[in-house]
Amino acid sequence: MKSSVENDVIIVGGGPAGSTVGALLAMKNRRVLLLESEKFPRYHIGESLVPGVLPVLDELQVLDKVRAHGFIQKNGITFVWGKNSETWTIRFDEKSPAAKKYGSTFQVIRSEFDNLLLRHAESQGVDVREEHKVIDVIFEGDRCNGVKYINSQGEVKEARASYVVDASGQAAVLGKYFDIVDYDPRLKSVATWAYFKGVAPEIEERRGNILVESTPYGWLWVIPQHNERTSVGWVAWATKYKELLDGSIATTFAKVLASSSEAHRRLEEAQQDSEIYSTRDWSYRCRQLTGPGFLMVGDAAGFVDPLFSTGVWLATKAASLGAQIINELLENPAREQECMTFYEASYQHFLGQILDFVRYFYDSSRTQKEYFYKAQGILDSEKKDTARSDFIQLISGVSGLHRFLESGGNAPIGVEYQKG
Repeated sequence: MKSSVENDVIIVGGGPAGSTVGALLAMKNRRVLLLESEKFPRYHIGESLVPGVLPVLDELQVLDKVRAHGFIQKNGITFVWGKNSETWTIRFDEKSPAAKKYGSTFQVIRSEFDNLLLRHAESQGVDVREEHKVIDVIFEGDRCNGVKYINSQGEVKEARASYVVDASGQAAVLGKYFDIVDYDPRLKSVATWAYFKGVAPEIEERRGNILVESTPYGWLWVIPQHNERTSVGWVAWATKYKELLDGSIATTFAKVLASSSEAHRRLEEAQQDSEIYSTRDWSYRCRQLTGPGFLMVGDAAGFVDPLFSTGVWLATKAASLGAQIINELLENPAREQECMTFYEASYQHFLGQILDFVRYFYDSSRTQKEYFYKAQGILDSEKKDTARSDFIQLISGVSGLHRFLESGGNAPIGVEYQKG
């Protein structure tokens, strides 16, 4: 179907979700306009990827570029978590089909990774316009058919399209327009982090892993980067954070790091090499992800707590499915309700599963086996695999939305959600 407007698709936001939707649609010869409010490369947190991202990078035909960039190879996760507070490790390639096929995943510097994806989308034919801020969405009746934006010269402009994709991240342009953003009262936290040099490396079998460590004050991450710096962060419930704040964020941050075991050991000889960053990290999701002429992807649809580094994976997986949906609808517009209902149900179902597991895992008084069996209950009620394997598959992102399809959700004809 040829559109009567100047674009087939307008994408709001140039992060991994927007770049993925845009590139995949442009590869199908669709006319795609992508509006990004910032100038890339730009700073962003969320630096640890899971293997479930790699199949989408392969679909984008950008995986070789990512591998060649020099990012740190990430083979697994090292935990100091659970009833005995012992150090334990999982490797993604123990049982993970995706990790066996793709080898491992990456610890990335997001400014570099996101810019690589955006430039790739541009190379596929996406009309990328940076420093173009969307300020409103345009409806004709109940159908979204465009956006209003301020361009890099400060001029207010409008653009129209057959479909609008909200990939605006936590700005959640459409979610806030409709006032449908629901925050999870059980997952209201604050994240504080900084970068260090001279952090002691992990032992060989854990080299490149992210460290996730529970403390009495919340939990910590330690992520090695390829520029010889290490990202070190602390996440605490908002109420606990207020109680602990002692004079300054810097003082409190140092106190929390000193209270840890594994993170403290690795930071003993390290020097802080950046300012301290802090942000509210509240989990949420929109009650509605689709509607006539639009759909939401990535953090614009929902933000899951950062505990398992699922952000980029959820963004790119949903973007891949969203691109298939929109491509199908541009050919067969009469199927819009069917396809959008499928996308909505699939995405909401899996967001709910991940949030359920995160809430369960936050109880650090449980044993490893309890965490494993919880994952098995979500993925593998017939116990076809071991509980440990199901845990690895769940947190590595290789059991994505296709698990919903296998358990009763049928993809519309023309839409085949790719298994990890």
